[in-house]
Amino acid sequence: MTAARKPLSFDVDRSPPTVAQPARPVPAQARQQVGARVEAGTYRQLKARAALQGVSVQTLVEQAITEFLANHQE
Repeated sequence: MTAARKPLSFDVDRSPPTVAQPARPVPAQARQQVGARVEAGTYRQLKARAALQGVSVQTLVEQAITEFLANHQE
C-alpha cells in the first residue's frame, strides 16, 4: 500500500506578481553576441531593475550601450 501524497497548494496572495513579457521585435539587423563579467551584486541589481520595468536584461543592456554611444561620440 502506498502512502497518500499531500496535495500541492498555492497561495495567490503571497505569490510574486508576474509581468507579461512584450513580444520580441523582429531584428532589422543581424545581432552579434557579446560577453561581459560583472560583479554579482551589480547583476542582481540589473536583473531586478529589468523585472521592475517588465523587460529583459538584454533589453536594458542594449539600451545602456545605445545611450552610452550616443553620449560619447567623437
